[in-house]
Amino acid sequence: MAFILAILGIIQFIVLISIAMTFYAGGNEFNPDAPGYSFWLNSISDLGRTVAWSGKSNIISQVLLCISMILWGLSFVPSMHALSSFFSESRRRKLVTEIGLIFAFLCVFFLVFDVVLFPVDTQPQLHAIFAASSYLSLLVVEILYSITIFLDMNYPKKHALCFLAVAAVILIYFIFNNPISQKLISITITIATLIVFYDAWKIVEKRR
Repeated sequence: MAFILAILGIIQFIVLISIAMTFYAGGNEFNPDAPGYSFWLNSISDLGRTVAWSGKSNIISQVLLCISMILWGLSFVPSMHALSSFFSESRRRKLVTEIGLIFAFLCVFFLVFDVVLFPVDTQPQLHAIFAASSYLSLLVVEILYSITIFLDMNYPKKHALCFLAVAAVILIYFIFNNPISQKLISITITIATLIVFYDAWKIVEKRR
């Protein structure tokens, strides 16, 4: 059930974010008068603004972003916990996955507080701190889980590559810090989630 939850969580995230983009009230950092949402120039954080760059109320996009992030967070931690049950029992791997789960929780904590309490237009400094903390926590999760998978001789190594791909894109985002690299994180997480948790679901189904 947790693996299906992970897949549904990432699908609803993409759907609601896409809808939020269509309702965005317009403008970007470079041109406040630009119509609508620009995939190339607007960040995901812009969707969470109380007031868009255009000066218009952005309540619909803000609410949709908050809902999508909360629902994704509720699916992320349980699915990562369920995934760890596949790993071979060893004290070292158990410790690594437990630390990974702590950082998964921190990722969700920082993310939800960031979008709900600290919109980028009203609390820019706190928004930046919580967003960076969320991405850093997610980076640790991806690295720790990839290490665990590489150490486990019985687990598919392609899943470790999925986690490492997400980690690599997060590092790219920290280097370039622009809307495109931010969206690459979401795209990579979506692909990785569908691969890892669909495979995990198939393994569970075969065991029944």
